[in-house]
This record gives sequence, structure tokens and C-alpha cells, in this order.
Amino acid sequence: MKKFTFLLISALIINFACYSAAFADVTEKDVKEVIKITEKLRKLSDKNDIEGISKYYSDNYKSADGYNKDQILEIFETARKLYPSSKTKETIKKVDIKDDLIKIYIDEISTTKILVKGDDAAYTEKGKIKGKMVSVADYSMTYKKENDNWMVVADEIYEEATDIRYGEAMEADFKMEAPKTLKPNEEFTVKTTLVVPENRVAVGSIGHDKIVYPTEKYWDPYRAIDSTGILERVMIANDKNINEYANATYAFIKTVDTKDKKAKKYRAVISGMGFYVQRMNMEKSNNENKG
Repeated sequence: MKKFTFLLISALIINFACYSAAFADVTEKDVKEVIKITEKLRKLSDKNDIEGISKYYSDNYKSADGYNKDQILEIFETARKLYPSSKTKETIKKVDIKDDLIKIYIDEISTTKILVKGDDAAYTEKGKIKGKMVSVADYSMTYKKENDNWMVVADEIYEEATDIRYGEAMEADFKMEAPKTLKPNEEFTVKTTLVVPENRVAVGSIGHDKIVYPTEKYWDPYRAIDSTGILERVMIANDKNINEYANATYAFIKTVDTKDKKAKKYRAVISGMGFYVQRMNMEKSNNENKG
């Protein structure tokens, strides 16, 4: 999180002052301290300081997706290795106090530039390709005082989407329609719409994954995208009350001249690729008012 102004913090404290009389366990000072910790956690994240982050997570931490402290720290570390230059902006929307807990509601957007080269970009025309990632989330973090220190004991993500694009896909007109909530065993539809550039062939896939650790990945086989630009798939939600991700991929393919008289004169290369992931929570996760 970027640094808050004194006025913003003061305004939040004033709004929450009325709670202190009802809940002796939580004071105005506590609320201010938790806001500062939330700010510090964002700075530590931008610095890739997983060890620093771990100091603010309780050993009793449990996320709404079922992750414990060790698992969530491994997820943070994996994400940072994949996107080391990622920067995040956060906005605190609301603070709730219940008994000895402080819950912070946050809007977040993370962005990063990507360069893929070498063996990982062998499918491209020039052996390298630029990309970008944009991720948005609406979530909450719950703090509890342990041994005189405020620690993160839980969090819950209400809405989340990640859009990763490379090459020509960075300017593509793409959208995915998927439900934001599911019921166990519910049949649901995911639809993607893509405007295909002129002189390009496009392929795509649609899938869904349970949000578990270790991750379970399943991608629908690539299918040709016709002139309508539409792919659609009907799927069935899991029966375990586990939140899910809907995911989609797409790629643009073009033909280039190899300029190699001894090899084939033309070859097909990927000129752009995109990945889109959207969270779908089981309805049990949305019973609480998220503000």
C-alpha cells in the first residue's frame, strides 16, 4: 500500500471513534496501528520481503480459501518470483470492529511489465515478447492482538480478476463473462469474446479450477476461434463448497518468412497471447456484508 496522508488516517479514526466505548478491547490507537501495519505490508510486498511479511501473520492464520500461514507465504513467494517488479496500489474502503478483531476492507490493483525471452519465447517471431499483467481484488484482512502485537489472523477475497497479455494481445478487445458466485454442483457458463486482428488466426480455451493448495490446474484444449470471436463452455461447479477460478487463454498466430533457403520458407509464430482468470466464490463466502 502506498503511504496514506495524515488527513485520511485521521478521518478513518474519527469515523471509528464511536466503537471504542462499546468495545473496550479495541481503541482508536489500535485502529491507527492496524492501518499502519496494512500500509507496511504493502511496502514489504513491493520489496519482495516475504520474511518481513511473515512477522505480521499469526501462526493461527486461516484464509477463507483454507490456506494456513506457511501456504499463504509460499503463494506470496511464488507470485513474487513470477512478477518481481509488480507494484500495488490499495484503498481502504472501510474498517469494522467486532469484539477483539479489526477487519480492514481493501480495494487493490497490481500491475507489472513482463519480458519473456530465450527458450520460453521460442514460439515467437524474434525470440522475445513483451507483456503486462493487471490484477484487481476486493478483499478484507482481519487482525487480532497476540502478545501485544496486532497480527493477521484471517482474510477473505470477495472479487478478483487477473489479466495477463503478451505482444499483440496487449491491445486486444477481449472480455470474459462468468458468474461471480456459485452453488455446489451448479451448472454454469463461461463465455469469452475476442476481436481477432486482420490476417491472424486465433485459438482459445476455457476452464475452471478449484482454489486449493497445492494448486490443481486444468485447461480446456485449444479450439479455433471463428469470425464471431466467441468461445463458450458449460461446466459444473465442485460439490465441496470450494471457491473456484474461471480461466481463459487465447493466442494470435501469424505466418512469417523464415528467409532460410535450406529450411521451410514460412513458419507459424505466436504474435500475441492472453490469460484471464476470474474468481467465483461459493455463495457461503458472500453471506457477510463486505461494505
